[in-house]
Amino acid sequence: MSEVAVAIWNSKAKKYVDISWKRVTVRKSLDEICHFAEVEIPESERSLVHKHGIMQIRVLSPYITENRDSYSGRYGYHPVTTVYIDEIDSETEKASHGIVVVGRSKARDIIDSKWSGTLLGQPTLLEVLRSVAGEFGFTNSDVICIPTNQGDLTSPVFSFSWENESPWAKLLTIADAQGFIITSSQSGGLYIERPARGCCGWGFAIEEGVNVRHPRRSESGSEQFHEYIVNGSGNQGKAIDNTCPNKRKLTINLTEFITDQEQLNRRAKTEMLRRREDKITCTLSGWGLTDEQIKKLNGTYHKEIFWEVNLLIPVKLPSCGVNANMLISQVEYTADTKSLTCDVTLVKPEAYR
Repeated sequence: MSEVAVAIWNSKAKKYVDISWKRVTVRKSLDEICHFAEVEIPESERSLVHKHGIMQIRVLSPYITENRDSYSGRYGYHPVTTVYIDEIDSETEKASHGIVVVGRSKARDIIDSKWSGTLLGQPTLLEVLRSVAGEFGFTNSDVICIPTNQGDLTSPVFSFSWENESPWAKLLTIADAQGFIITSSQSGGLYIERPARGCCGWGFAIEEGVNVRHPRRSESGSEQFHEYIVNGSGNQGKAIDNTCPNKRKLTINLTEFITDQEQLNRRAKTEMLRRREDKITCTLSGWGLTDEQIKKLNGTYHKEIFWEVNLLIPVKLPSCGVNANMLISQVEYTADTKSLTCDVTLVKPEAYR
């Protein structure tokens, strides 16, 4: 049976050490580059956690083929996320006197930092990202394109500079213009990939009455506009959202980048679709494939076993009128001593393509 482990990097021993925990929450979102993790631990483990230390949340299973040496061959494990600790809070009001540890993916250092830089020579997007991330300890093997067997899929960037700011927003803008998204990996690195990655027949699917009972549909118009205008390279892209019948306008200026009309129109359309905020959330048992499904994979190397953002999966939810492939835009995993569940948020794939 699969179980969750929380491991802390011991810099002196140069290895991860498992610690006891009471409650675990992990959130991943296509709209947030960093994974977020919150773990409640007993007071007896307080001396093992430190600000800026590394914390890894894992799933252990006898059917996972990676990393079996770490658990005497009884289990293999696969990381769900690897984060750097931002906060450590003591909850003294509770009778249990728990300690809450909060962390984000390593990309937090790029996002939070402000400095100036210029990259010359028309590097590709992957090369730009590796250069920027390299200042914060990322190696080239930490920053890769998916699928990994196709090399550098990105295009040259003709101008890239920033001044007294984080270059992160510009990186995301260029990625979007080239038809890519940037996400954090389970081990703490960075992926560049196309939106709506297929699940390769691994067994991911959501069906009402099978693995979900009460899907929840939500719509929000607070971030929605009627007209979207994107300016760049002397051109202008537009999109009109007739589901927002008012005069609200949003203008985005991409004046620092060389873009063509097709890219501007695409950016306007994707901005419109994302801001419609039409989502379905399903609560599922477990954090991914069942033990039986993992066993049938005949090995887990280079195979996905968790519900992950950017997976395009088949969805059948009659109560919501859905029978189509949908994109996972957010996953929130939770665990306590009694259960493992996750909330999977689904959107139409067009919102990110």
